[in-house]
Amino acid sequence: MKNGGFAVMKEINAALEELKNINASYGIDIDGISRLQAEMSAAKVCTPIIGKFSSGKSALVNTLLGYSKRILREDITPETAIPAEIVYTDSEDSITVIKNDGTYKQLNVDEYRTYEADANTVKSARIELRNSFLEKIPDVMIVDMPGFESGFELHNKAIDNYLPQSLAYIIAIPADDMIVRSSVGNILKELCLHDMPLCVVITKYDKRNDDFEVTFQKMKESLKRFVGDREITYCKTSSFTGEAEELEEFLIKIQDESQDILALKYKKQAFSLVENTRNYLITTLKGSNLSESELDEKEEKLQRQKSSLEGKFSKEKEDFDAEVEDCIEEIKSDVQSALKAEESTFVAMILNNQKINEQLNSVVRNAVTVSIKKRFIPRVEKYLKRIEKVFKSESVGDINFSFVFDTYKISKGMTSCIVAGVATALVSGLGLLGLLTGFLVKKINDKRREKVKQEISEKLNTEVFPQVLREVGENIEMKITKQVKLVNTSIEEDFSNQRETLEKAMADLRQQMKDEKTKKENLAVDINEDLERIERIENDLR
Repeated sequence: MKNGGFAVMKEINAALEELKNINASYGIDIDGISRLQAEMSAAKVCTPIIGKFSSGKSALVNTLLGYSKRILREDITPETAIPAEIVYTDSEDSITVIKNDGTYKQLNVDEYRTYEADANTVKSARIELRNSFLEKIPDVMIVDMPGFESGFELHNKAIDNYLPQSLAYIIAIPADDMIVRSSVGNILKELCLHDMPLCVVITKYDKRNDDFEVTFQKMKESLKRFVGDREITYCKTSSFTGEAEELEEFLIKIQDESQDILALKYKKQAFSLVENTRNYLITTLKGSNLSESELDEKEEKLQRQKSSLEGKFSKEKEDFDAEVEDCIEEIKSDVQSALKAEESTFVAMILNNQKINEQLNSVVRNAVTVSIKKRFIPRVEKYLKRIEKVFKSESVGDINFSFVFDTYKISKGMTSCIVAGVATALVSGLGLLGLLTGFLVKKINDKRREKVKQEISEKLNTEVFPQVLREVGENIEMKITKQVKLVNTSIEEDFSNQRETLEKAMADLRQQMKDEKTKKENLAVDINEDLERIERIENDLR
């Protein structure tokens, strides 16, 4: 497999198809193979485009698509703004509007051009187009996100919902308004915490003023406040002139990277399925010459191995649960420290009659993200390595249990899910902050400014921060516990499938013992031939 990612994906699918035929001939379950093939066919990496309203995001996508008539409406309001997922299809154009309750509505392109969504009830729109540019990026999903003005919760969801499957984020900043506001800065800061490549697209380049280069340099300096020395790709675009070549090149680069990432991911999963079939064939082949007493002994050994593995796995889970408890307390402590560090900022904002909800949410999200990556994810990775070692230590002859963990996907998904859960709970629990702000604003004009600042600090430390920590603590515990359970369930299911395959091999052997010797010999020939096929598949996957 020395070809590019696209070719590798085709080879993996071909290998899985052959494996499916082998499994079917022996009555081995093929559902796992079919599920993987279905996942591969639908696999996309996404590149969300975010920015404020009127930043030219939708117009930019329309320009990329190259249609004389727009696909995306450019006159939307916060109430009608929903994420629009744009992907390539080699069949007919299709648009599906997905609602929050799980129902959906099919529209054609012309109908969608005039469609007004209710952002309160509609989750997203899936736009599948047979388009010449999209054909160049078949594994990339472009997502036109709602503008920042749709509310802090919604652009947080932009990050939370799409982060696990994203390779990059595009931030649209119009040439006639290149001021980096805190709403943009906070999102950039959080994306950097996730090691997410960033592309800043200057839209409406035709509207640039004479001192554009000076303003452009100032904008870059402003961005550094939030991203530090992090590398950012810059592109200049204009929907008016149809200029988008730089962005097209960036997206094609993402496509190339996506192929390699997807190929690596699915090659590992395919290899695990191949190993499962290999174990069945080896067990059946070697067992074909066993006496009934020898087969009894082998079955007993398999049962002992099963019990041993279950015991070791249970012990590892218990030890990890104890680690998780310590980890939760450490994360809560990190959040508390982050809140305390920003206390003076909150005080100043309240004194200036500013709401602190958005800033507080940003501080908590960033603190939780950093803490999870620093304290929780390394523990998860070590735990998975221990589990892998445990299962590799147990074997029955040439038979080994194999496990493939996509640690990158696991860690990325865990971080996103936990942060999203914490943020959602935090937003719902901010009522006290509104009361606090209203209470303190009345005192702003008091001549004893220092005394007012002290009162604000006291309120923050005695009421606000404790409430935030309670909300954060409860939800961190709930979300982390859920993520650990999902990982353990996946391990258990994988182990169960492999064990059942080996048990089926034993049962088949018992049945074969009733056959004539000639049939056994013929069976051995067939198995050896299929083992050679398995070997070829494994070589293809390497």
